[in-house]
Amino acid sequence: MPIYEYYCEACKGLSSFLLLRTTEPVEPYCKGCGSKEVKRMLSRVTVLKSEEKRMESMLDPSKFSDLDENDPRSVERLMKRMGRELGGELGEGLEKSMEEALDKQQPTASEDV
Repeated sequence: MPIYEYYCEACKGLSSFLLLRTTEPVEPYCKGCGSKEVKRMLSRVTVLKSEEKRMESMLDPSKFSDLDENDPRSVERLMKRMGRELGGELGEGLEKSMEEALDKQQPTASEDV
């Protein structure tokens, strides 16, 4: 089953369309803003993994090789990578918490002196 992806000229978003047959007609539009000003993109091949395989791959020690637990940005990158691996976003609450923690780590102008 082919998946066709289209780039929206209006909002710069990406929309995907799953077709049951290659002969099936598709009328592409942006799923974000509804615009019909879209260009077909060359898609990457996607291989679906079971949840068990995704969890196994997350536990691979090589996935943690660049982790510095004392660097909030490093932890943020790991959390985002894990979210993508699980097939979703981290969620608004977790992303907000990470941003707040990172803001606390930024030195203020008075601390720079």
